[in-house]
Amino acid sequence: MTAGFVHLPRGWRAAAILILALVCALGAASAFATAPHTDQIPSPPATFAGSINDASGDVPAGETVEAYVGDTLCSNGGKTEKTGEGNARVTVYAVDVDSAQQTPGCGTEGATVTFKIGDRTAEQTGKWETGSLIHLDFTFGDVTPAPIPTFTPTPPKPTGTPVTIGTQTPQATIPPGSPGAGSPVPTLGGGVTGSSSPVAAATSDSGGGFPLWAIVAIVVGCLAALGGAVGYVLAHRAREGADADDVDELDDDNFPPSE
Repeated sequence: MTAGFVHLPRGWRAAAILILALVCALGAASAFATAPHTDQIPSPPATFAGSINDASGDVPAGETVEAYVGDTLCSNGGKTEKTGEGNARVTVYAVDVDSAQQTPGCGTEGATVTFKIGDRTAEQTGKWETGSLIHLDFTFGDVTPAPIPTFTPTPPKPTGTPVTIGTQTPQATIPPGSPGAGSPVPTLGGGVTGSSSPVAAATSDSGGGFPLWAIVAIVVGCLAALGGAVGYVLAHRAREGADADDVDELDDDNFPPSE
């Protein structure tokens, strides 16, 4: 292909180089246009959660919880729930509050968020922070916020733990019939790798759009191809000039000028 390119007329060579550069530029621009840009990714919502305590009685589970920034409803699907047992049983809630990029007029840094539980508006308000989990308890009447019970789960018993007999820990041995039967099973260094391999994480695709490394590869490849074509043309022209000089010298040797 390069040889055919060089044998084009000189005017056509320049045009071919210009077309190659234009195709490379258009390819890079198209790839960049499909690449993900940070200004196209909306800010994540803020999540508010806490307890609800009412001086007039119990707050049931299943009550709607709505969040507003100004007059704009910025939440969807918030509900009250119950947690704990016996006297420690309390009503809790959790609700996501959209950002302004998700819902126009909603959360921006430091914006005041008001809440409605059922048909009542809580006196307590919150400050919106992008992607944050914000603890906010609600009270109705002269009561203190209800503490949310904490649970300390019993860790599961690890499997494969060696059984200790006195101060000795039995060690597995190679089964009979295998080379080295009766010898201790050797311990492999480095441990066992899990499924979260760094290689797998590095090769996974993190989201839509054309990857940035591919854009760089396209630009570098185009520049390399363009530089190679120009260099080959210049080298070919240099060889043509050298060949022409050799022919002139040969003509002078074989046909000396007549006196």
